Amino acid sequence: MGYIVRNCRLCAKPMEASPFMMCTTCLMESDRVRNYILKHPHVSIEQISEATQIPFEKVFRMVELGLSKGNTRSNDTIQTQTAR
Repeated sequence: MGYIVRNCRLCAKPMEASPFMMCTTCLMESDRVRNYILKHPHVSIEQISEATQIPFEKVFRMVELGLSKGNTRSNDTIQTQTAR
């Protein structure tokens, strides 16, 4: 019997099935984003991207999926700036 493969919820790359919906790389990046937001609650997506060295589009997708939510109101405080 083969193993089950699914796509990462964030980057859509194939990954081995696990209890997490994201690959290891995206899990680590989402933790970096979440930690940055906790320390800097009123920042734009562009500022998060620059500070964490994670592409703007990926950070934007994290916010869309609600991955930046922790036990704070981080999703409410992020200022969405699509213009660079």
